[in-house]
Amino acid sequence: MNTMNAKLNTVVGASSSSCTTDPTPEWLLKLNGAAKLNTVGASSSSWTTDPTPEWLLKLMTEKNGAELKKIIEKELSASDVSRGHDRLSMPCSNIIDLEFLSPMEQRIIEEDEGKKHMTGVAAKLVVKLVDSHVLKEFDVNLRRCSMHKTRGNHSFVYSLISWKQVVDDEGCGLKKSDKIRLWSFHSDGKLYFALTTLSPPPPPPSSDSGDSKPEEIISALVIDDKSNDDLPPK
Repeated sequence: MNTMNAKLNTVVGASSSSCTTDPTPEWLLKLNGAAKLNTVGASSSSWTTDPTPEWLLKLMTEKNGAELKKIIEKELSASDVSRGHDRLSMPCSNIIDLEFLSPMEQRIIEEDEGKKHMTGVAAKLVVKLVDSHVLKEFDVNLRRCSMHKTRGNHSFVYSLISWKQVVDDEGCGLKKSDKIRLWSFHSDGKLYFALTTLSPPPPPPSSDSGDSKPEEIISALVIDDKSNDDLPPK
C-alpha cells in the first residue's frame, strides 16, 4: 500500500511540475473567476484530503497509469440520469484540477469549439460497481461546450458522452441524487476516467418524544393490533 502510494505520488508530482511550464490555455483565461470558484468548491469537500482508495491504486498499477487527477465530486441531477440527454455534465467551475488533458487532447477539444458536430476525445470510463469490488469498463467520449452568459462572460462545461449505457447498467446502480467522485489518469497515452458512488449518510436517529412510558406504548400496540381478528378461535 505504502509502495503504491509513493509510486503514485512520484508520478503525479512529476506531471504537475511539467504542467506549470506550459502557457495557460486561452479558454481557461476566459473563465471569469474560475480559479477562485474552483478553490472554494474544492476546499468545501473532504475529498481534497482523503487518501486515494485502494481499488483505484490497484487499477492504476494494472493499467500502468500515470497523472492521476481529481476531477469532480457531484450529486447526479435529473438530466445526468436522463436517457434522453446521454451525458454526464461537469461544469468547469466545479472541476478540482482543470489541467487533466494531454496537449493533443487539449488541441482536439479546442478545435471542436463552436462546431455543430464535435469529434471529442475518446476515453475509457471504469466504474466501481455498487457494493462490490468489481470494476466495469465503458467507452465514452469527452467534449467541452462554451455557454455564453450575460455581460460577455463564458461558462465552460465538460460532458461525458455515451453515458446512457452507464446509467442503464444495473450493476452501476446510478440514480438521481447519488453523489459520485470522478478521477482521470492516462495509460499508454489513453485517457481514462474512474468513477465511484459515495455511500449515503446514515439515517438520522428516530425522533421519539420519550414522553410515553414503555408499558403504555406496549398496551397501545396491543389494543390497536387487529391483525388477528379474522382468525377463528382455537
